[in-house]
Amino acid sequence: MVRPVGVRLSAALRSARTLRPEPDSSHMERRRRRQRVPLSPQPHHLPTKKILLTLLYLMSGAFTEGSPGVQNACAAGEATKCTECLLLGPECGWCFQEDFLEDPLQNTRCDLVTNLIRKGCNSNLIEFPVAKINIEESQLSQLAPSKVSLHLRPGTEASFILKVQRLDDYPLDLYHLVDTSASMVANLERLNSVGYSLSQKMATFSSNFQFGFGSFVDKPVSPFINIQPDKLVNPCSNYETFCLPAHGFINVLPLTENIREFTKAVEEHIISGNEDTPEGVLDAMLQVAVCENHIGWRKEAKRLLLMITDQISHLALDSKLGGIVLPNDGNCHLKNNIYTHSTIMEHPSVGLLVDKLLENNIHVIFAVQGSRITWYKDLIPLMPGVVAKQLNSELSNLSELVADAYQMLLSEVELQVDNHINGIYVNITAICPDGSEISGHNKCMNVKANDTRLPSQLGKIIRILTLQLNTRFLLI
Repeated sequence: MVRPVGVRLSAALRSARTLRPEPDSSHMERRRRRQRVPLSPQPHHLPTKKILLTLLYLMSGAFTEGSPGVQNACAAGEATKCTECLLLGPECGWCFQEDFLEDPLQNTRCDLVTNLIRKGCNSNLIEFPVAKINIEESQLSQLAPSKVSLHLRPGTEASFILKVQRLDDYPLDLYHLVDTSASMVANLERLNSVGYSLSQKMATFSSNFQFGFGSFVDKPVSPFINIQPDKLVNPCSNYETFCLPAHGFINVLPLTENIREFTKAVEEHIISGNEDTPEGVLDAMLQVAVCENHIGWRKEAKRLLLMITDQISHLALDSKLGGIVLPNDGNCHLKNNIYTHSTIMEHPSVGLLVDKLLENNIHVIFAVQGSRITWYKDLIPLMPGVVAKQLNSELSNLSELVADAYQMLLSEVELQVDNHINGIYVNITAICPDGSEISGHNKCMNVKANDTRLPSQLGKIIRILTLQLNTRFLLI
């Protein structure tokens, strides 16, 4: 907008000129002076910094002529140091011209910039920091810019545009956490055959993916399991078959690119058994979330946790029935890929689990067989980034279920601000592909892959990030 800026610049120059006090002289002398000094002086007649400062004040609405007998916040603040002056407000400037205080009753070093200039302070000798934004572009196609440096003073604001684009071929880590209680014996056998078709399906979304496999049942203490000696060794002895002892969680196969290792691990795994209906779902999920190195989560990958079950989960206080009263600490407790604190700590609360899932950037798909799906759907409002889907009795819809859920998770893009600093306030406005723009809203839905058009053309997400600094600190 070159023309409006030019108009404001002319106004600024005229205002700066008319604010200068004229010497006490005759009418003819003033007339000759006006003939020598044009009404609209050329830009080079005023210092560059003076033009910039005056223009800033006109554009920001900070320019005000001091009324007789009325002081502004800067002059009324009685600041004796530059730092004290700048803390009074973003409109305040400090004159460090040595001969400016010849008449201390008339001249105050801390004042509006225009007032300081009017009272004779050289604009080049006025301390008036302005907000600065340094944007570093990157080669990354998903987020631009990748780094933004801000220089703010108390009370000022800075805004910039952050563009987020969904990638098509995103690295993917898919960990299968499977309920291996006796009721899931048929599903475990079917998972072995479905595993390969699932890998083929996910290959259409990513050429760089890994599969992993873990099993869980419940806490191996009474009343959750049968503690008769023979049942502790083989929970399925009544059915003339062998089952593994109940366990809280076993990391059977860390994430790997080898799909054959995955199918082999599922094929060779043996079911287990317990006594009550609820399972230790949340307990096992937390270990998968926090044991990054054991599971093999990659930092650059989209992390997907597929939880397969046919029952609801125990909650935190249920552990007290087994005499376990120590709250879950939210840490990793795997030794030789076996959860060692299953009988020591309570089941985690939903809130703790959510914190750990978000902290480790893990998205969850609940694939639930039977009527228990409603229980997991009720958890969705409490668990961001979670999808609950109905699994049929043959597991034939598992591949489509995971693919649809993955697409849904990818189409939802949310901007989060971590490591909040006291006194710095952040406001986010998301401009989404559907053209919606809501201040304070940081999420967009239905985002398509590799869309590079602007929001007005139903394309790329643009998030406007506004930071306001409202704190007291020493400017150096």
